[in-house]
Amino acid sequence: MVGFGFWIDAHGHLADPRWEGQQDRIILEARAKGIHFFMQGGVGPEDWEKQRALKAKHPEHIGLCFGLHPYWVADHDEDQCEEALDLLATQLVEAEAIGEMGLDLRPHIMKDSRERQMTVFEQQIELAHISQKPMVLHLVQAHDEAIRILDLWGVPKQKGLVHSFNGSSAKAKDFIQRGLYLSVGGPVCRPDNQKLHQAVKEMPLEFLLIESDSPDQAPPAFKGQLNPPESIWEVARTIGELKSLDPLEILDITTENFRRLFGR
Repeated sequence: MVGFGFWIDAHGHLADPRWEGQQDRIILEARAKGIHFFMQGGVGPEDWEKQRALKAKHPEHIGLCFGLHPYWVADHDEDQCEEALDLLATQLVEAEAIGEMGLDLRPHIMKDSRERQMTVFEQQIELAHISQKPMVLHLVQAHDEAIRILDLWGVPKQKGLVHSFNGSSAKAKDFIQRGLYLSVGGPVCRPDNQKLHQAVKEMPLEFLLIESDSPDQAPPAFKGQLNPPESIWEVARTIGELKSLDPLEILDITTENFRRLFGR
């Protein structure tokens, strides 16, 4: 049955300071358009606290995700990362997922953190194995390194998702072969993003999720403003065109995929 109207934004940051004071409104606006659950992406300890506060206000609609984002790792030294990892190990029981975790090797993000990012990524994979939580992966300009580390440590039993997948068909296959879901967001709506369009056309529907990455990565229809969760409608429309399916069917399928991944 198409269009049951209880859809899921697989990844966003409603605890982001840019949304401060507006979360109630944007959650209500998204719910009015059938989007009722919002899985968060973790950044660092301060963000985890903000997620908790948001969930306390919207307990049925917010999914907690705690992890050390590559941005956070790049901005903190080895001792600070070790301290945060110890804290994560004690607090992860509260969360539904571990992440964002991974690698961002763009020079302006990475700075001197390449080896530190890899070490923290490996330690978070170990925590995913121990906690049996799905991983939320942030991987930018680091495909080969990420695949090597995932193969070395093994993808945990609970698998996970590659957030904001924006790669080629070959890269999509690498992740899918390892049991990972691909979460696609606003970049797919750009008419010139032919590489991602082709990857979406070829990827199996059972591994597809959709996300807003709110407040970032707005589709062209939301250009120039903070990206709200309701923008996943634009993502569903574009993917529907690429897959020759109704957008409602894309929303239904990706919501069921999310429930399968997270056991909801």
